[in-house]
Amino acid sequence: MFHRMLFNFLVLSSLLITSSVVLAQDDILLYGGNQDIDNIDPATGENYSINAALRSLYDALYIYRGSDTIPHLVESHEVNDDATVWTFTLHDHAVFHDGSPVTADAVVYSFNRLRAISGSPSWRWATIADENTAQALDDHTVQFTLTQPYAPFIGTLPQLFVVNPAIVEANLGDDMGQTFLKENAAGSGPFTQGRWEIGNIYEFIAVDDYWAGWTGDDHLDGFFWVIQRDAATQLNSLLAGETHIADTIAGSDREKIDESDQYVWEQHGGLYINTLKMNNQGEYTSDINLRKAVAHAMNYEAMVEAQDVPITILPGPTPANFTGYVEGLDYPKFDLDKAREYLSQSAWPDGGITLDYVYVTEFPREEIPGLILLEGLAEIGIELNMIPMLWPDMVASCASPETGPDIINIYTVPPFLDLDAHLYNQYHSGQWGSFNSCSFYQNTHVNDLLDMARSSGDADERQALYTEAQEIIAADQTSVWMYIEDSGLARNTCVQGYRYSPMYQVTVLFQDLWLGDC
Repeated sequence: MFHRMLFNFLVLSSLLITSSVVLAQDDILLYGGNQDIDNIDPATGENYSINAALRSLYDALYIYRGSDTIPHLVESHEVNDDATVWTFTLHDHAVFHDGSPVTADAVVYSFNRLRAISGSPSWRWATIADENTAQALDDHTVQFTLTQPYAPFIGTLPQLFVVNPAIVEANLGDDMGQTFLKENAAGSGPFTQGRWEIGNIYEFIAVDDYWAGWTGDDHLDGFFWVIQRDAATQLNSLLAGETHIADTIAGSDREKIDESDQYVWEQHGGLYINTLKMNNQGEYTSDINLRKAVAHAMNYEAMVEAQDVPITILPGPTPANFTGYVEGLDYPKFDLDKAREYLSQSAWPDGGITLDYVYVTEFPREEIPGLILLEGLAEIGIELNMIPMLWPDMVASCASPETGPDIINIYTVPPFLDLDAHLYNQYHSGQWGSFNSCSFYQNTHVNDLLDMARSSGDADERQALYTEAQEIIAADQTSVWMYIEDSGLARNTCVQGYRYSPMYQVTVLFQDLWLGDC
């Protein structure tokens, strides 16, 4: 206990953690994270850092390990022939952190709360669920009767984190507990909260008798997510032994990692998608010809050279390595003559306007595309105003078309491997309000296509619907589709149990890690 108190004091008071201090602790992992964990309410929070925290503090019905969707709270399941009735038997020994059982009623409560609040994660169940969908058949059997068939339903369930109803009800307030749960967990996961300083540091303490057990030879006693916003700080902290993992070190610094046997650079291809979302309802970017001019003013090949990690330019709205991608779409290439041609057909044929470009502060991978676009737009008479912003503020700006910037650099990862997971939350107008949908695209026919595709049980019909939707989205030039980026993560070799997952491209599954000889 004394060691833990001493350790906490050193970490929290100075954040200058020496190797000797780390070695004195029992399996406390120090993680250098680029992004805050500013909202841990499962009904409203969703991004890479938030999800890493949710997976640590809560349990869901399923969890991703590697590329596999693994039952977690679920022991077994059955589904009817048309994929409308899904019945799940839960483990009977799962418990919340206060010792109370995780029951089917808790699953129903969590699902209904998600739907009622209608926050960022809720798009997964839009159009396929209502207030009667989730029912507890007994203490450990929950049934979901969908309003229409939905074959990839299990893919949505790693995001159905189960909250403790008693704790939520005790802190309900006037917003269904959102104020409380934003910074306070009510889960059953492998870790509990310790010190929680938004913008600074977040402590996670292992539940030694965690009901699900631990998958590796050992497990962490806990971990600290330490905010390190710039790549140089992450690199220096890792090499100095002050952290064990760094999530966004600059690719140009890879050789400094590789030249030491003590560190390893984890680089993997995947679905880490970068898009410049243009506000389709904005004063300027509501004009399709202006959007096309912007798209043709981006020097994509220059970006390949400028970025410090390997990237692959997107051939339209969907990556070529994603099942259901449509070949042969007419997507824009760098062509200033084309850009001028489209600009001449816009309401601003000679330019003379200024567009705002918002990106994550101190994150060069988002700043670089802006600088390249700035140069291209200057050639056609448009000024680009570069605005660095903290991620939570960027998310807040996407709440409505009125607050959405002209152009915003957004990374997305499909939460499961189905086109519904890639297209619905970005291009269905019913999903406005999330950072995923910050283009504020509105096309009634695309809405209908996406709705029909998610309810169809016929694979060929689904693909035909998604093909047409992608063709229209591409023609409407809703965004500047940029690239998919190889994921890069640096770690000390003493970190054991790491396994890459395309669903967790920037971060790790902490509950599977332990420390070797550090």
